[in-house]
Amino acid sequence: MNSNKLKGFSLIEIVIAIGVVAGGVAVILAILPNLIRQNEESIDLQTALRLPDSIESQLYAEMNGAFPGNIPQGQILVAGKEGSNLRPESLLNTPALPAYFYIEVSSFETGELAYQPGRPVLPVKVTVAWPYTAVAAAGGPDSAGNFQTTNFIVTLSP
Repeated sequence: MNSNKLKGFSLIEIVIAIGVVAGGVAVILAILPNLIRQNEESIDLQTALRLPDSIESQLYAEMNGAFPGNIPQGQILVAGKEGSNLRPESLLNTPALPAYFYIEVSSFETGELAYQPGRPVLPVKVTVAWPYTAVAAAGGPDSAGNFQTTNFIVTLSP
C-alpha cells in the first residue's frame, strides 16, 4: 500500500465551506439593522414609562400648592431623549435641550375619573409620544404619523 498519499480538503469542499460561512454572515448582516432599531424602540418605551414621576412633580410645581390647581386641557410638556429636562412646550426653543418626548396632559372632564370637590385625588390622563419632531409634524399624537405612543393615568393628591 502506498502511504505517501496526502490527505486534505478538496477545492470543492473549500468552496462549499466558504459559501456556507458567507451565507451566515450575510444573514447576520441583514438582520442587524432591524435588531438595532428594535433595541432603540425598547429603550425609548422604557424611558417613556419612567416619565410619570417627573410629570407628577412638574404638575405639582405648576399648581403652586393649590390643589387641584389649574391643569389646562391638553397641556403640552416635552422631555429629552433620556427623559430628563421635562418642561412646558413653551420653553422648547432651548437649543441645548432638544425635545424627544411629546407629553400631553389633561384632566378627565366627565365620568367617574372627573375631579369632584372633596375628592382626595385628581386623576389626569397622560399621552407620551416620540420622537417629538414626528409628532409635531403630524399635528399631535391623535393624528397618524411615524411615531410611537403610550398612555397612562397619573393621580395627584394634596
